[in-house]
Amino acid sequence: MSARVLRVLIALVLGTTILATAPAAPTRAGTMAVERLAGADRFQTAAAISARHYAPGVPAAYVATGLGFPDALAGGPAAVTAGAPILLVTPGGIPAATAAELARLQPGRIVVLGGPGVVSDGVLAQLDAYDTGGGVERIGGADRFETAALVSARHFGPGTATAYVATGANFPDALVGGVAAARAGSPVLLTTPSAVPPATDAELRRLAPQRIVVLGGPGVVPDAIAAQLGTIAPVSRLAGATRYDTGVAVSAASFASPAAGLFVATGATFPDALVAVPAAAISGAALLLVPGTSAPASVQAEAARLAPGRLVLLGGPAVVNDRVTYQVRQATGDLAPLPACSYQDVATPFPSLADWERTQVDTILMVGPEYYPGDLVDTSAAGLNGGHAVRGHVVPDLAAMAAAARATGVPIQVQSAFRDYATQQATFDYWVSVGGYDQALRTSARAGHSEHQLGITFDFTSAGGAAPWNYADWATTPAGAWMAANAWRYGFAMSYPRNAFATVCYDYEPWHYRYVGRDAAWRIWISGLTVREWLWLNGNGG
Repeated sequence: MSARVLRVLIALVLGTTILATAPAAPTRAGTMAVERLAGADRFQTAAAISARHYAPGVPAAYVATGLGFPDALAGGPAAVTAGAPILLVTPGGIPAATAAELARLQPGRIVVLGGPGVVSDGVLAQLDAYDTGGGVERIGGADRFETAALVSARHFGPGTATAYVATGANFPDALVGGVAAARAGSPVLLTTPSAVPPATDAELRRLAPQRIVVLGGPGVVPDAIAAQLGTIAPVSRLAGATRYDTGVAVSAASFASPAAGLFVATGATFPDALVAVPAAAISGAALLLVPGTSAPASVQAEAARLAPGRLVLLGGPAVVNDRVTYQVRQATGDLAPLPACSYQDVATPFPSLADWERTQVDTILMVGPEYYPGDLVDTSAAGLNGGHAVRGHVVPDLAAMAAAARATGVPIQVQSAFRDYATQQATFDYWVSVGGYDQALRTSARAGHSEHQLGITFDFTSAGGAAPWNYADWATTPAGAWMAANAWRYGFAMSYPRNAFATVCYDYEPWHYRYVGRDAAWRIWISGLTVREWLWLNGNGG
């Protein structure tokens, strides 16, 4: 926390000390396997999903364009019948990740979804090098509706129990329904909002299903369309108020609890969910969609009901961030709730100074009086104002950040850095004398619970300016705004953001930054989590 007064001369002491063993902190259940399947782009993510679920020698591989969804919407259930993954190409070429995965898979044949307008004949010719004798086949019609009907006709015979129908104008409903359809051995067909396309009508009549399941609400598949479909077979509807709620409705109707797994993909774009359909289906996993930055309440509730043994995040953290992971794991009970802001004086599970970057110091966990870095240097070593101490291995990134701020014309300086146990106790006692004990707890920390004691935490301010807490909001100053936008690039994370008291246990402090290293800082920055949440997510407060 900030040392708003009290400056003491820091004695540099050699050596490190391990904190004595103490009772364990609250822990997560940790029984669910959690993994992320992702690549640098949609093509790499598709290859990663395939590599995780399919061994070499697959009977087939299905290929679709990665630039548009319509022609591949019906592909998931069809690919499952063929024991095939779905991989992505561009209209005019095969990305390196797709080529490498095809070479690994050695598929018996390759099926291209869509006409020459979406996957060119030139790509078909290139694909011929990767099949092992069965050839390359194209399934494509004049439009998305005809393509879906052709895919169905190629893979499903008359008398199927169920046929699923979704709008062809968008992707979410068809993709979440694709997993349910694949599990039921059923096709997915497409419709417009104004009429059942002739190709869809003809294929449904050929299939003669016992029932038709409409995916999505009347806003995407109007009741008039459902009535038209009702002339072919009895119709039911799986729908919710949003695409995310529709996914939940499909999952609830299709999966018992406990489920083998749960795949989570963004509902904002189509590629990750598209290629995940066959992988989820063969894994016995449901597929739910999220906005990318959080899990809606309905998704959390369905995840809790499913109680999956495996959670798979599809796409990188910029696509589905770790707040989704955090919320889903808490909903399922796999991650214990974040401990309340209540001092318990439980020793950190990472007491060694070697674990400085993982150690969580908050109102639950603490370090003792013995915890004293032996490698402290003056902040002047980083080209900043001196008189403060920092651990030596922070200096290169601290210096780089200070130089970048100066180059941008918004130089920063250190207001406070390392404090030992006694200094932190004196600081806290001072604020008790100023505003009372309860108020002091909001703006300072009891000894043993301050990040400043780790030797890697700073209060910054504008060079030549006042103490940062004397500004109305230091984050709105040029230096404060630069730090908020760029500190993560140099390994620093803001510990106490705005409106997060119930989570981080302290009032907003836009000047208080903790060094966690560049990789962790980027992960925290993109995760949507606070430092405290991120550390608890990654294991017992570390």
